Amino acid sequence: MKKTLFYVCPDCGNLLTAAAETTISCCGKRLTACTPRKAAPDERLTVEPMDNDYCISSAHEMTKDHYIAFVALLTGDTLLLRRLYPEWDMQTRLPAFARHGTLLWYCTQHGLQYQLF
Repeated sequence: MKKTLFYVCPDCGNLLTAAAETTISCCGKRLTACTPRKAAPDERLTVEPMDNDYCISSAHEMTKDHYIAFVALLTGDTLLLRRLYPEWDMQTRLPAFARHGTLLWYCTQHGLQYQLF
């Protein structure tokens, strides 16, 4: 699952994933896989253990034009994905089933970012 590819339609915001390179289209356009970039220290999400979950939060703005559309946790064999919406707080919880993995998120203006934890 660590090599999962994410495709986001620029027109409707549809999110698609694939385990390998493929041809995907949406709204009449061919989509290309998002290339994740490592988040700078000031862009990283906060991950705190809480009960049996990870509480993931950020001060990132969540306006209609600029927001985090999804947060995903990837491990060797699992993908957990939580869709987020504008005008919500940038806070979500994911089950704490793994001690380490890759946390990815998609900002509508800055694209796909990741951090290891």
